Amino acid sequence: MATELRKALATEKADRRKEVDEEHTQRKLLTRAYLDLWQWAERVGPDTPAGPAPEPPVGLDPSPWR
Repeated sequence: MATELRKALATEKADRRKEVDEEHTQRKLLTRAYLDLWQWAERVGPDTPAGPAPEPPVGLDPSPWR
C-alpha cells in the first residue's frame, strides 16, 4: 500500500511539474507578445500610419484569453 501511494504521489508530482512548465512557457511567450506590441505602439505615433501590428509568438496558445 505504501509503495502504491508513493508511486501515485510521484506520478502526481510529475504531472504537476509538467503543467507548471507548460504554464511558465506560455507566460514567457505572452510577455514577449505584450512587449513586442508595446514597442510597436511606441514606434507608431498618433499621426503616423500604424502598419501591421506584430504577430504573436508561434508557440503562444491564445485559447485561455478568448
